Amino acid sequence: MNNNDKMFQKEIVILCNTMQGEGWTQEEVDEGFNNIKTLETQILEKGINATTYFVSTSKELEKVLRKYDPAKTVIFNWCEELDGVNNSFHLAPQLLEKNGFAYTGSDTENLQFTLDKVKVKKTLIKEKLSTPAYNVYTSLTEEINHWNIFPALVKPALEHCSFGITRDSVVDNPEQLKKQVVKIMETYKGPAYVEDFIDGTEYNIAIWGNEDLEILPLRAIDYKDFEDYHDRLCNFDSKWLTNSDAYKKTQPYFVNNLDSKFKRTLESLAIKTYKALNCKDYARIDIRTREGIPYVLDVNSNPDITENGGFVQSAMEMGINYGEVIIKLCEIALERVEAYQYSSIKSSTTYYNSN
Repeated sequence: MNNNDKMFQKEIVILCNTMQGEGWTQEEVDEGFNNIKTLETQILEKGINATTYFVSTSKELEKVLRKYDPAKTVIFNWCEELDGVNNSFHLAPQLLEKNGFAYTGSDTENLQFTLDKVKVKKTLIKEKLSTPAYNVYTSLTEEINHWNIFPALVKPALEHCSFGITRDSVVDNPEQLKKQVVKIMETYKGPAYVEDFIDGTEYNIAIWGNEDLEILPLRAIDYKDFEDYHDRLCNFDSKWLTNSDAYKKTQPYFVNNLDSKFKRTLESLAIKTYKALNCKDYARIDIRTREGIPYVLDVNSNPDITENGGFVQSAMEMGINYGEVIIKLCEIALERVEAYQYSSIKSSTTYYNSN
């Protein structure tokens, strides 16, 4: 892997959330610290300095930023939350932009937008991109019996990481639908999102880049080990609980023998989705198929970037290590920022000359 020469003139600052408090097991904390140690070691081996900071508040983040010169620094943004606000992915980019730092991943607007499943769905439909039929319910008194597509999947409209998705989320009739909609709205204090349940192979398509997009080796999840289709879900257990049956039966695998025409169809849909949602630097597009037709299920801006996570595994399949994946993402971010700055200078020069 040839590093961009400009990266050797930069220091990488890795910003993470503090790994403590409710919801963190000791195993997860240990894994997180091991990830960071591996990153710092492998980045240093490439001749680039990297320092990690754990922050939980905006004040802590701003204190870190004051130590660095934006002209000599690239921020690897791994902050998913600040100030105790759930799903506040967008807060760190606000502060990074305010202080003039180049940083990896999507900006505030995109991170807020892609968290909202309804806004994402409307964009996909507007752009005529294949995606399951859907509806959203915002009131417990709302009439829901007009929905007639079953089985259907019910989930929170404003959550991520598969929160709220269990086998009960797949419903087969209006009575089950109403019960699950009420449960979601009461539990998560927000709208319930319903869509046609696509019972088929799921493809996780990792992409990096901005102007020039590159699709990384494809991974897939085959749910054939579950006899009951209500269990054919990429739910919270299958993503995070390593001892669960759901996790063990939904391990992604690299797809090496996919029909070339179908592969091009999947990749084309993923790239169009990436562009339509204005993703930056990297993302993962999740697509399921039914009777040979692909449907976009989810758009993951700034996806899980742990060493064992899907995005990193796809990148490492190309023969690079974990540290090199992060260096590459920093290069992509730096190129994006410099391209924007050049475009802004060129536009202002053109305006000046025309006047």
